[in-house]
Amino acid sequence: MRNINSIIMRLAKRAEKLQTEHLIKSFVDVGPTYTLLSSTDNQIMFGRRGTGKTHFLAVLNNEISNRGIISVPIDMRLIGSTGGIFSDQNIPLSERATRLLSDTLCNIHEVILDYIFENEIDKTTEITELLNNFLEQATALNIEGTSEEEIGSSNNISNNFSIKSNASLKSISAGMELTKGTAIGSSERIKTTGKRTLRIHFNSITKKLNDIVSMLPHKELWILIDEWSEIPLDLQPYLAELLRRILYPIPNITVKIAAIAHRCNFMEVDMNTGASIGIELGSDASSVINLDEYMVFDNDSDAAKNFFKNLLHRHVCAIDKNSICDREPNLFINDVFTQTSAFDEYVRAVEGVPRDAINIISLAAQTALANKISIFHIRNSAQKWFQVNKHAALNSRPEAVSLLDRIINEVIGHRKSRGFLISHEKNHKLIDYLYDMRVIHVLRQGVSAKNAVGKKYTLYTLDYGCYVELMSSKNAPLGLIIESDENDELQYIEVPKSDYRSVRNSILDLEEDNGQLRLNLFTSTEHLQLPNHQNKTKKSVERSINKNLINAIPENIGTLKIYGTIYIPIILVSLVLRKAKGFKKSNASELTKIINEHMSININRPKISANNMSRELRKSSILKLSWLNYHENGRQPLFSLNEKWSESWEEYFNNSAPTI
Repeated sequence: MRNINSIIMRLAKRAEKLQTEHLIKSFVDVGPTYTLLSSTDNQIMFGRRGTGKTHFLAVLNNEISNRGIISVPIDMRLIGSTGGIFSDQNIPLSERATRLLSDTLCNIHEVILDYIFENEIDKTTEITELLNNFLEQATALNIEGTSEEEIGSSNNISNNFSIKSNASLKSISAGMELTKGTAIGSSERIKTTGKRTLRIHFNSITKKLNDIVSMLPHKELWILIDEWSEIPLDLQPYLAELLRRILYPIPNITVKIAAIAHRCNFMEVDMNTGASIGIELGSDASSVINLDEYMVFDNDSDAAKNFFKNLLHRHVCAIDKNSICDREPNLFINDVFTQTSAFDEYVRAVEGVPRDAINIISLAAQTALANKISIFHIRNSAQKWFQVNKHAALNSRPEAVSLLDRIINEVIGHRKSRGFLISHEKNHKLIDYLYDMRVIHVLRQGVSAKNAVGKKYTLYTLDYGCYVELMSSKNAPLGLIIESDENDELQYIEVPKSDYRSVRNSILDLEEDNGQLRLNLFTSTEHLQLPNHQNKTKKSVERSINKNLINAIPENIGTLKIYGTIYIPIILVSLVLRKAKGFKKSNASELTKIINEHMSININRPKISANNMSRELRKSSILKLSWLNYHENGRQPLFSLNEKWSESWEEYFNNSAPTI
């Protein structure tokens, strides 16, 4: 087994299983997400399972703590009790939410108390006293019902007096006896009837908490709530309302909440009175961050590839104690995958979900063992991950399996695409569930279509696992969606555009008769049937590029000029790289792609444009180069190297030409 594959197989699948040091080393930001999350605004961060919410909060918690500010991480899976959350429905929601709030406040009390004793900060005694009062307020019980008090007393005094005398022939005796006894008794009985319930007074406990925060280091407190969606749905707006009333009025408290969009309910509105309880998104929570908007290959392939390249590289380096892996991300990817297209396939397969990315690459490494990871390994692993992980979860809702079957066979089977549009006019809970389970993905919202003026749609794509077994067959999807061109002819497109008005035959009407579908509906994903795939065609497999060749590329490629232009060395290096991959001839677009993949990009060295490359390759000064061959091929001419290329390499770069 390759050492690098062994390391990949050991990658941790969940952030809560990792030490803080590992989380810091393996963290990769997504666009401006972390910058937004680091602000002092009260925010809610949405993201499906596996998109990195816990990882983000863990890194944020570490940064805040390093600044000397107290940060309280709260995992809602560990808060509460059976009496507070899962008791019978006869207990009012408000009471169940109050119990959960009390447990949450007690957690805040415990973290602050631990911090002040561990760090021996000033005014420890005063803060401790305030914390004790805060705890009393958070756990105060109130009796709902009647209270009876009965007091009884008794006072008894007794006196006894007697004189005795005796006479006889021998003696005379006399005696006197006095007995006095006093008995006093009292009794008191208090009888209480009624129900003891938690009663938290907002003004009082908020004042206590405000006093505590004003005495803390930096006079700040951050509260990071994770796994909000684990709270029962009916309790969520009530708990949100209580947190809003207690925590939000204090200006120096920052609250961050991580949740799954389709599994949370932050506000409940009474349709009759218009009254609402809970947190209003965009108002009480000043901004909302959605991790699901980033990282999907179809949205921005370059951004997605860059993110997952760094994600995989940093996770591996974090557990690579023997420095086996290359510290340069591009060289690391070259060591892991057989070819660039294999890495591209990997990024497409993970559909923008980091947890899926870690699991798929781990399964691929188990299959590859002593070899580099190829497209074949990626596809097999993606299919296995879909079946093992998402398959079982879907089976708990047969109606969702049936809907997925309809979509697969309508979109892929009939339309030969993998994307579809659904109208905003109605909410579809099953669509939300499929999205939450990561078997469909959102690419764009608010899309317009030419044949439905005035309507807005959401653009979805099917998960890679839904069609991976068709990838090498004639039944593979031909594109993302179907659009019409200027001549009103239908064609498939891959890259989403900002204007979808030309989209046709991609709108999915969930109210259509089931009879239009080819297959019957099933109640288990084990029975899902994709269109038959026959006559599989084999694609030529690219060769991997040797690391020595990568190292031989001049560091200043992209700025180095030969005969007054940067394109002569760029074209030479591009053709050498393509030849190393097994391609004797290449067009301008292919040369552009490969040089951008292997050229470090910075401010002084921007990406090469395909149009510029094509323009340069039409110039007579370029075509006359001794090492370059030109091949007629219609509107896309091809180019290749001749035997003189190595001499020119040595002349241009003052180094021996690499072996390919």
